[in-house]
Amino acid sequence: MSERINTPYTSEHFVAFCLSMLGQPYWYGTVVYKCSESLRSRKAKQYPSHYKDSRTARYKQDIANKKVCADCVGLIKGYNWTSGGVGVREAIGTDKTFSSKYGGNGCPDKSANGMFTYAKSKGCAWGTIDTLPEIPGVALRSDGHVGVYVGDGYAVEERGFSYGCVKTKVSSRKWTHWFQLPFVDYGDAVFTGGSYVKPDTAETVYTLGTRTLKNGSKGTDVKAMQEFLLQLEYSLPKYGADGEFGSETEKALKAFQRKIGIKQDGLYGSETHQALMDAVADDDEGKADSAPDTETPEEATPSVKRVRIVCDSGSVNIRVGNDTKYGRITSVKDGATFEWIATAGNGWHAIVVNAQIGWVSGKYSKTIE
Repeated sequence: MSERINTPYTSEHFVAFCLSMLGQPYWYGTVVYKCSESLRSRKAKQYPSHYKDSRTARYKQDIANKKVCADCVGLIKGYNWTSGGVGVREAIGTDKTFSSKYGGNGCPDKSANGMFTYAKSKGCAWGTIDTLPEIPGVALRSDGHVGVYVGDGYAVEERGFSYGCVKTKVSSRKWTHWFQLPFVDYGDAVFTGGSYVKPDTAETVYTLGTRTLKNGSKGTDVKAMQEFLLQLEYSLPKYGADGEFGSETEKALKAFQRKIGIKQDGLYGSETHQALMDAVADDDEGKADSAPDTETPEEATPSVKRVRIVCDSGSVNIRVGNDTKYGRITSVKDGATFEWIATAGNGWHAIVVNAQIGWVSGKYSKTIE
């Protein structure tokens, strides 16, 4: 892994941040905040159905354990609003705090669905989950919920009150789409021309709004347009969202143009695209942004790679960051093994220790299969 892991707003740094949040609690309506009684009380007034009396003891336990909370899209917003997670890791389990700036790094205050719509309106690449590229740091989406792809078939998600921030297999969850985030630098893994070609196929996945669509057009962008029209309750009774622009789609599109008050030409150009994105965003913002709290958790699937402690002195410190300047979490004994998460450019390994992410120097550890 390159030094990009130490550079804020790169995909590597973003993924490392998400992994560092594993084991932290899900608090609805929060955006990477230090758990506190004042926060709980304020959110309980805003969202009483999510802060029931039966949950109060758990919230108070999170406060006592000095944890850091977020909801699903709050994980993404919070990373950007804290200037790339500055001070967040150090605050977990300590009395330290960190600052947050609303709308930081150009990341808007959007719901889970709204973030997906916003990214597409900015020309970001996206596609259905079956076209998911091996690019850690892209977001994953299902209706009302988002997560972050961290590579090798796994995602990190603030899954709900019962689970908190967890690492799950993408294939075990009901994700429908992936999308590039406009405020994350993906480096060499660029998405060109508003489309993405999956390495093992010849299929081009077009980003909606990057070309004019008309009767006879075909592609993933046509399907996306149709899905949005259906979301706004425009009828496509015969063919639905099939990715082919026919007379049925043209009729629905003209109906939308008529309602919005723009030229009813049946062409999907820049003006119609912006109008549709605005309409969908308004529709999304009216919906609750919540991850499901009632699903049955899947059994944990261990990573193939692990890290073994190799220390002549008998034990080594585990820290919240990949350097001795970071605070100590705990110490572990020689010979102990832990789930491997990532390796920084300086050789330090990120591992799972006591349900949270910690870092150990490569001088005192090695990866094993």
